Order: sequence, then structure tokens, then C-alpha cells
Amino acid sequence: MPAHSPHEQREVSHNQFRDHTVIHQGNVQGNVYYGAPHPAARAEVVRVIPYPRNEDLVHRRDLIDRLDKLLPSTLGLRSAALWGLGGSGKTQIALDYAYRRCDADDDCYVFWVHADSEATFLADYKTIGKKLGIDERLDGTDLLDAVRNGIEARSKWLMILDNADNLRLFGVGQVKGEGMAENLYKYIPHALQGTVLWTSRDAHIAGTLVGARRGVEVQSMAVDEATTLLARVRDEPISTEQAVEEAGVDALLQELQCLPLAISQAGAYMRRMSMTAEQYLDLLRQGKTRWEVLKVSDADRHRRPEVSNSVLETWRISIERIRVESETSYRILHVVAYVDCQDIPHELVAATARRYDKEDEEDVISTGQVSDLEVLEAATRLTEFSFLSLRQTEDSGRRYEMHKLVQEAIRYGLRVRGSVATTIGNALRADEGPKEDEGYYCGKALQVVGDLFPSSEPTTWARCEEYLTHAIQVGEWAEVGGTETETANLLQRVSYFLYERGRWREKEPVNSRAWGLRREVLGEKHPDTIDSMADLAATYHAQGRYEEAEGIYQEVLELRREVLEEKHPDTISSMADLAATYHAQGRYEEAEGIYQEVLELRREVLEEKHPDTISSMADLAATYHAQGRYEEAEGIYQEVLELRREVLGEKHPDTISSMADLVATYHAQGRYEEAEKLKDKVLELRRDVLREKHPDTISSMAELAATYHAQGRYEEAERIYQEVLDLQRDVLGEEAS
Repeated sequence: MPAHSPHEQREVSHNQFRDHTVIHQGNVQGNVYYGAPHPAARAEVVRVIPYPRNEDLVHRRDLIDRLDKLLPSTLGLRSAALWGLGGSGKTQIALDYAYRRCDADDDCYVFWVHADSEATFLADYKTIGKKLGIDERLDGTDLLDAVRNGIEARSKWLMILDNADNLRLFGVGQVKGEGMAENLYKYIPHALQGTVLWTSRDAHIAGTLVGARRGVEVQSMAVDEATTLLARVRDEPISTEQAVEEAGVDALLQELQCLPLAISQAGAYMRRMSMTAEQYLDLLRQGKTRWEVLKVSDADRHRRPEVSNSVLETWRISIERIRVESETSYRILHVVAYVDCQDIPHELVAATARRYDKEDEEDVISTGQVSDLEVLEAATRLTEFSFLSLRQTEDSGRRYEMHKLVQEAIRYGLRVRGSVATTIGNALRADEGPKEDEGYYCGKALQVVGDLFPSSEPTTWARCEEYLTHAIQVGEWAEVGGTETETANLLQRVSYFLYERGRWREKEPVNSRAWGLRREVLGEKHPDTIDSMADLAATYHAQGRYEEAEGIYQEVLELRREVLEEKHPDTISSMADLAATYHAQGRYEEAEGIYQEVLELRREVLEEKHPDTISSMADLAATYHAQGRYEEAEGIYQEVLELRREVLGEKHPDTISSMADLVATYHAQGRYEEAEKLKDKVLELRRDVLREKHPDTISSMAELAATYHAQGRYEEAERIYQEVLDLQRDVLGEEAS
């Protein structure tokens, strides 16, 4: 046979190299087709690779370079493992490595083994044994020994063990009596002239089956790589730059989070249906068609036909593997599927692990059932399978992220399992459906997050912020879990936090959701439903949408007069809200009349020093101020400030607002030095209590700038005004500023 340089590229035609070396493709568990005998004297180099070369492969240079560094083609026993989330492209990278070794090395034997089960391992070894000329009558451990010895006798070889997700098959954490008497690792060849490459979804393979530093994590693609892959699978002869320019591509890749399997399926579907990226993205964004599209499993000649290629089903076996190993990990996984996919605190994971059922009684939080170490082990197992990604924060707290498509697949699996179980239950006339269905787990997510999200006050704002996105996300599953009332109650707490932080754009959808849930379950005239209406109107008012706010406030007032009574505190509050809307529209006389009535009612129903009564005094003073009656306004503002300092304290937001009101009165009367002195204090307090980006803090900055401007200090005023403008754009959006 002619000699070849190790780096010489050899022409491949019909799965046969020019020197007649044969690549055996197809499922190695089935028929293997052999080429013509090599005319040379020495034995034919055997290469059993079940899949053809992937022409659509996008070379991920960082992964390829690292793999080549770990597994050079020079002599010596070397091993490495590609590990990562299912669908991240591990098998395709291994396949590419196998073909590149064939290109570079004429004498290298290549063997591919499906290592996902004992059955596939044995079947592939039997096929390899046949090709190596090993006695076909051998079976079981005798066959495995013979194949291992046969491979080790070769001068140079490469073995790829694909999908080694169940490490117990190879002795890692194996329980005595489980599976074979001897683990399969014993039958992996280890001669000094060989290379072993594993692929696995389990990160624990690094440090066990290969060295701790010989594992290569395969994550989602970079955006440019994902863009190229999408174009190739769609069979579009365009450059990456052209692909990026297509409308909807960036948004689609973001929606699929650059997962290679999802991109490949999307591209194939788009090609077959002559669909643009925007059209496919529209299908994903529609609830009725999203799962229909994601569960498509097109045939792929680079995967076994019996293995699902569906995005929604690709992790099913791994999920079941988790359940076998750790019920705690399994439950965490399914609860976390219903919270936000990013910034998941370890505390949430721990709270999930410690929530359990006790003889079908109401769930309680156990303080001693699951230890901190057990929680950590359960979470670590999920990170090893790449279901969770650990993110270490600056304060050294453990936080996790979860691929949104994994969340979707888990929810889909629960929906399918629940539907099947319900059908079977109905056929058997069972009284109850399955317990651990999607309703069960999204209900658990609501309970866990509801326990962790506190009532809003300055001392709890940081904690509210930590669980804000998770509380909003669990609010999406109320109808699935039959928890409409409980969900609305949680969203009401979320709404109040956002109100106190002045985050009106975020608050509006929360209000709308809570109102819709209560209206559906409790009815239009239930007090809680009316509260949600008023809350939404307040959000409109804060955004300057006064006509919308006024319409809802009118309806709320009529409902409260009907359902409650004229002198009920909530009815009186509705009158005050309506007056505030009149005031904001410059209808000061109408506002003043209602404010006077509200103040009298509150003095009668509540008491002089009740916070709501004090607020009514401040509202009336504001109306006087708006009409130019500054001395009257100042007198009331002074009284309000003293009362709030006494009742609420110096640093309460309402007390600070009273100081700001007094500042405005000084300024309106031309008393700039007094105004400036008090404004500095107001701004300092608001920065301390409310933080820099709160709308009230920004207002204080604007008022201080106005004072500087009135005093002719234009440069100082301009600097602060520019800062105010930047903050308004950041907090309220470009249009609001």
C-alpha cells in the first residue's frame, strides 16, 4: 500500500478512501457492508463509523482546538470526554474528529460504540468483533474480552464511546447487583497506542472515566456559529453577514438560545416549508403551534433512527435517569421548570427540596428532612447533566440558570404524561387523575416562590427584587394549576413592591394579570377584584394616562358604593383617587371639592393622625398650591410634615414627600435659599431610601436643577438636567422622557 503523510488529505468516494480503506456506515447494530479486500499484503484497516460525514457541520474552533490538543494523533494512550446538554452537538463534534483522524492517519483503526445502554454496547462490540475476525461463537464477557484484546493488538486505534450518559454502566456510582456483575469499563481498550473519546450528558465523567482536566464542556453555540448553522441547514448559499441581515434571525436564535439541535430542526422545517425566520418565529410565539413545531422529529442520517430528534423529547431519557438516581433532584428539576430560567437562587432550590407531601395532607415546609449537603448534592447532579448551570455571584452566593428549552421540554413531558395517565384513568373509571402532573409541579412552584417573596417594605426590597422575576413567571401557570386565587394574591404583593419602587411599566402587566384572574374566579363585584381594578388605574395614572385612569376610577367608585358602603375606607380611597386624576388634568376646583369631602370623611371614620387622613391633608394642600394659594398650602404642608415625622418617621417615603412638597412651595414664592437647603436634604434621603433610579429621586434632582436655574447657576443646572434626562430614558423609556 502506498505510504501517506500524516497530514495528507485523501480523497473519499462512496465511503471509501483512495487507498481502498473502507468506512462502514449505518447503524452498527444492523448490517455492516464491507468493501473489496485490500490488494496489499497487510490486513485491511478497519473503520466502523455508523454515520456519514456531516457536511453541514459548523466548526467550533475553540472546541476543536482543545480536543485536538487533548487527543493528538501521535502514539500514546490518551482519553477525553465531550460533555454537555443533550442537543449541544457532542456527537457531531466526535464524528468530525473521527473523520479528521481518518484523513490524517492511514494506519488508524476507528471504532464507534453506542454506550447509552448495555445492550447497544454489546451489539456494537459484536459487530466490531466480526470485522476483526474474532470467533463469532463467542458471547458475553468472552466476546468483550476478545474484542478489547483485538483492538489493543492494533498498532494505532481510536474508539469513540457515544452517549455514555449512564455512568453506572462503567462503574461510576454503580450499586452492587445492578446490571452486569462486572462494569463495562473493564472492556474498554487501554493499550498505549490508542485514543478513547467519550461523549456524555453527565459532567461527572470528567474526574471519573477521564481525568478531571480532560473533559470538554460543549455549550450552546456562539451567535455567529448559530447563524452559519441555520443558513447551512436551510441550504442557503449565503454568507454569515447576509444571514444576520435577514429579519427575524437574531430573535429566532435568541428564542432557541443557540442550541444546535433546535437550530437544525428549525432550519430543516423552514427549508421544507419554504418559510422565513420571521414566519417560524411567529409559530414559536403562538401558544397553539409552539409545541407542534418543537416536537417535530425529522429524520437525521447523523443520528440513530430509533432515537428521537425532537427538541421536546431529546432530554426524556436523561430526566428518567435523574429520577432513578435522586428523587430530590427530579423534583427540583420539575419545580424549577416553572420559574424564571435565569438567576435562580440556591435558596429557592433548597426550599423546593424541603417541600414534601405527608400522607396526602397539606404541604408543609420540613426543617429537618433534607440537609444542606443533600440539597447541594441534588443540585450538583442537575448541573452535571447540564440541566442547571451554576453562576457564582459577587457575594459568593450560588445561583443557577436553566435552558429555556429544557424547561419547555419538562413541561411538555408532564403534559403528555398527564394526558396519557388521565386517559387510562378514565378508561378504568378511576376517581382521581395522576398526582405529579403539570398542575402539581406548577402549584409547587407557586407555593415555594410565594413563601420566599416577602411583603414589600424598605427592609425587604432587596429580597423582593431577588424573587421578582420568579414570582411573575409562576403567575403564568395559574390556570394550569388551578391556583387562580393564590396566584392573584402573590401578584398583588408583587404589584405593591413595584409601586413602591416606581416601576410602572413593569407593574402594569402584573396588575392586568391579577385583575383578570380575580375577575374570572371571584367575579366582577368581589372586593379583591375591585382592588385589582383600582391598582391598574393607579398604574395608568402614574404613567400620565389620566383619561384611562379616570374611567376605571369612576367604575371602581360606583362598585364600592354598591358593594361596600359610602363611608367604607376603600370607598373613600376611591374618591381620593378620582380627585387625584382631576388634579392631574388641571381640574383643580373639582379636585378640591372632593378632597375636602374625603378629608372630612376620614377624620370621621378614621382619626386625625391616621396616615390616610394625613394624606388627605397633603392632597388638599397640593390643590391649593396648584391654584397659586401658596401660603394656605404652606401652612398645611408644615402640619403634614410634623404629623408624618411623628407617625411614620423621618425616613419614610411619605415623610420625604412632605418635605419635597414644602420645597415646591418655597420655590414658588421665590424663597430659593430655603428651597435649596431643603431640596438637598430631600435628594439625599431619597437616594438613601429609594435609590438613584426611583422616579421620586429623579424628580428631586429635577427640582434642584430648577432652583439652580432660577438663581442663575446655569452650568450646575444643565449638568443635573442632563443626568435627569439620562435617568428618565433609562427608567421610563425614550418616549416618556
